[in-house]
Amino acid sequence: MNNPDPAAPSDGGLRTAFPATLLLALAALAAVAPLATDAYLPAFGQMADDLGVSASSVQLTMTTFLVGIALGQLGIGVLSDRFGRRPLLLWGSVLALAASICSALAPSLPFLLVARFFQGLGGAAGMVLGRAVISDRSRGITAARALSVVMAIQGIAPVVAPILGGALVEPIGWRGILGVVAAFTGLLVVMVALWVPESLRAEQRHDGGLRILLDGTRELARDHVLVRLLLINALSFGLLMAYLSAAPFVLRNVLGMGTVAYTAVFGLCGATVTVTIAVAASLVRRFSQARQVRVGLIAGLVVDTVFAGVCLMWLREPVTGPERMPLLVAVVALFLAHVACLGLAMGNAPALALDRTGRWAGTGSALLGFLQFVVGGLVSPLVGLTGEASGVAFGVVIVAVGAAANVLAVFGLRERGEKQRLAAEEAERRQRRLGQ
Repeated sequence: MNNPDPAAPSDGGLRTAFPATLLLALAALAAVAPLATDAYLPAFGQMADDLGVSASSVQLTMTTFLVGIALGQLGIGVLSDRFGRRPLLLWGSVLALAASICSALAPSLPFLLVARFFQGLGGAAGMVLGRAVISDRSRGITAARALSVVMAIQGIAPVVAPILGGALVEPIGWRGILGVVAAFTGLLVVMVALWVPESLRAEQRHDGGLRILLDGTRELARDHVLVRLLLINALSFGLLMAYLSAAPFVLRNVLGMGTVAYTAVFGLCGATVTVTIAVAASLVRRFSQARQVRVGLIAGLVVDTVFAGVCLMWLREPVTGPERMPLLVAVVALFLAHVACLGLAMGNAPALALDRTGRWAGTGSALLGFLQFVVGGLVSPLVGLTGEASGVAFGVVIVAVGAAANVLAVFGLRERGEKQRLAAEEAERRQRRLGQ
């Protein structure tokens, strides 16, 4: 299935299709969920004391938020194919704002759990519909570059958020941190209202609901290339979540890295993801998106195999001897290489996938986001199975997930003849521009 849409938007260039204000709004929408997820992590202990509950009970606030995001992406994506992107973006952002304020003012844990669920439900609108807006307005290289900007912000947000939370937890406490998230969400409401126009024309809409979700899913599932791309994107996200979950105890508990150095490494990894995605976007005319995904997956598997060997041989328990410093340098280098390889896949796989969804862009984006969080949620706890003072489980998980992604890529990321078709379309667009 190729999904050529007769009403598909033309590739008119990044600036034409996406004004700077629109790109900024879409990037901010992608960042709100990671910010709401990770910024308050350093305040878990303080929250437990303040609310009079156990630390494990506080972790449920993360679970309910992620459940809200996963369900929200499915529902909102489908409904947007019926009602348009802008109304659901506005109402989703308003819901997230109201829930964020309730979270900051929550008098008890049950109240906080409900508020966090609705915060995730509303925040899902920005994640799923930001991708759908891009798919509505562009195709090909332009869509890839726009998605790269959004993915770069989304990739760095989980890295920066804990650093921000760690700096704020003492002066303003956990309620203050959630208040900052609420303020950011309020800014999003304004940005959506001012800068995000409707992108789905009335004639392209169709009835929403469970039946349409099932119909759209069945239709999209016939495209085996699309299915592989959705799964590869989800597995790449799982590898990112594996890094985010394992880095604290591998660097601090196993290798004894101090807080300042650990924060610097976290920030450097975030910058590496962002730069990699940006460079990949700039090279998309010379190196196709599919080729970049394959290179990223293969290189990532090589890096992660070496990483797994290091974990199995030297990181089975805390390291205290003279070998600690060389191992620390090697592990930091491997973490940087790990996230750099992910950057090649994370910026391009979603663009390739959404380029194939045609009139089912909302449903396709919903499935993409839902699978991301399902795989991320499954992978994250696995990296800690051997304990918080061992890197063995992390090494095994990244090799297994990376190998699965590479196996999927072997079967192809494009249909036969598609490369030639895309080249011909690009030549035709270039000729039209020269004739104007």
